[in-house]
Amino acid sequence: MFATLALLTTLGTASASNADTRAFDLTTEVEAWPTTEVDSGWWPESGPVRIRTVLFAEGFAGIEMPGQSIVEQGANGIVHRVVPADADSEASVEVNIAAELYLSLNVAGYSWEDILHEQTIDFDVSQAFSDFAFADEGGTELNLPMESIEVFEIDQGIFPMVDVVVSGTLSPTANIAINTDAIETDWGAFTAADQQVSTAGGPTSMDALGSLDAMLSMVIQGHAEVCITFIDCYGNFNYDFALDPVEHTQELTYDTVTLSHSTMGSDADGPATAKAGGCSSAPTGPVGPISLLMAMMALAYRRRD
Repeated sequence: MFATLALLTTLGTASASNADTRAFDLTTEVEAWPTTEVDSGWWPESGPVRIRTVLFAEGFAGIEMPGQSIVEQGANGIVHRVVPADADSEASVEVNIAAELYLSLNVAGYSWEDILHEQTIDFDVSQAFSDFAFADEGGTELNLPMESIEVFEIDQGIFPMVDVVVSGTLSPTANIAINTDAIETDWGAFTAADQQVSTAGGPTSMDALGSLDAMLSMVIQGHAEVCITFIDCYGNFNYDFALDPVEHTQELTYDTVTLSHSTMGSDADGPATAKAGGCSSAPTGPVGPISLLMAMMALAYRRRD
């Protein structure tokens, strides 16, 4: 009888300490940079050979924050909390740039000013982070440098015996700040790590709100010259355009997640426990004094038989 009593007590204690955990993913995709025109202006400001670049840049950001939703017995009842998953969160950035190169020529009787070359370039980068980026805790700032790409590589004639040689390398960098204002459920909202709210378990929806501050910096470096056969080469200069950054702030609304936790309740002679579905002979919650007494009486009755 005492062995049975010890077993029932052990089962009840183990069940009370178990947490009901559900995995979730908070995801969103937003426009990080609306299409923006960025003009370098003419370089040099005056001279026989000048160049100018005009970029049309746009970009998108995707954010994924995996986590765990936990319903468990707290010090004063059943509580709900959320924690980041073992897998890292991730921010991805896609940048699309249409680049135009202009040339202005006024030398040795030749005059020309127009678009010399057009090119489109796409960049995709991502970076991991390890939390929910709560705004109350400073959010998460990420620096995402992108591979330098030769966007202009020109060696062509624009008039008989007039050749233009221009090279240009584009180096973009994205800096983003992710701020999560709140992760909200039917039971309450979380605005910082290590928070918990009271609950009875059961199904709930989960949403998250926040903002994205995004800055796109672009640098174009290269060389330009114009050569006229039998006369001379003109220009022959290097250029370095640190273009005005593209900045934008975007609200974040994450896709709604539906979670289904076990329903929690109160046992007649013990604390709140999870209600298990289906048929089972094993205890599903803490064993109170009345339950233990009934078990002992049943065992004593069997031994008499």
